[in-house]
Amino acid sequence: MPKALTIGAVVWTVTADPIDWLRIENSTQCRGAYGHTEPMMATIYISPDTSPDNQRLTLWHELMHALCETVMGSPHWSNLGENPTEREERVVRAFESPTLLVLRDNPQLVAYLTGR
Repeated sequence: MPKALTIGAVVWTVTADPIDWLRIENSTQCRGAYGHTEPMMATIYISPDTSPDNQRLTLWHELMHALCETVMGSPHWSNLGENPTEREERVVRAFESPTLLVLRDNPQLVAYLTGR
């Protein structure tokens, strides 16, 4: 698992350390979660108690939260469109460039996520 990720102009710390996890789990009261993103500290926490495949998926999920915060400025999703197709298209468009940049800027992330 990468220790850091570049997301936009911010370098985020990634940790699956059991002590870090207990600290964030206690401070957020989110028991049973797989991960947590802390924008103020630019840190992504991954539960050390899950399988490697779940950790990969959770890292990708939490990275999406970090993208929303860092690159998109915490977008307001309530006015996405009149129909499901329009809403889906807007969400996909919002993520297309930022996700490609994250993959381009973090080759170690790609290797980790794909198990290489």
